[in-house]
Amino acid sequence: MANEPLKVSIDGIREIFVDLLGGEAYDIMQALYVLNPSVFTGTLPVTQAVLGAGITLYNTKRAEYKLGGLSQKKPFDDAHEALIALLILLAPYVDGIANGNELILKLSLMPYDTGVNDTAALIAAGALPTLLTYKPGATGVAQVSCASFGKTAKYWCIALQGGPMPAGVVMSMDGQLSLPSGITMPACIISLNGKRNKILLNMVPKTDYHLYYTMSCGGYMSGFSVPIIIASGN
Repeated sequence: MANEPLKVSIDGIREIFVDLLGGEAYDIMQALYVLNPSVFTGTLPVTQAVLGAGITLYNTKRAEYKLGGLSQKKPFDDAHEALIALLILLAPYVDGIANGNELILKLSLMPYDTGVNDTAALIAAGALPTLLTYKPGATGVAQVSCASFGKTAKYWCIALQGGPMPAGVVMSMDGQLSLPSGITMPACIISLNGKRNKILLNMVPKTDYHLYYTMSCGGYMSGFSVPIIIASGN
């Protein structure tokens, strides 16, 4: 079967990390509206003024959230979703101009993919999440992420307070978590929302946590990643 044409990745847009979104959206705006007028012709579905206002609002609410903590989370979430929605509106336009041409997709600076999804097969073969990262947020909050693995992958994580995963705790390929009899699990925070970029709340300040990621696709669940040690904002 022939591969599907290259096209803008909606999942890729949604997975842009929150600290990078404002800058990447601005670069996309410049690429589409300013730098390549002979390529990106005709009427775009979003005006430059509307996209620019969305970027400015996002950056403002992002800064307020960093300073104001959880009281500013809802306005930030709303601005985040609004900017993501604007970028998604641009996807069909860019796909129509590019018509599968990778050079044009690269000029747009929008994330793109091939349409081929071998994520499930790779997880079944033993692939694990990699490149775990974190950034402390407000008191008791940490932003965590891992490398994007593949199309339609979902991500889970667990942060164990004060120590690594006890020996014998195993995640099966079918997603069954096994805890041996008699073990004592540390206090932990688990995120099951499927997103790669996560915000962990209610962490104990000035306390180390061991962060693990797992991922799933097509009915297969990976094992636990190599952990990293994280801490919340103090």
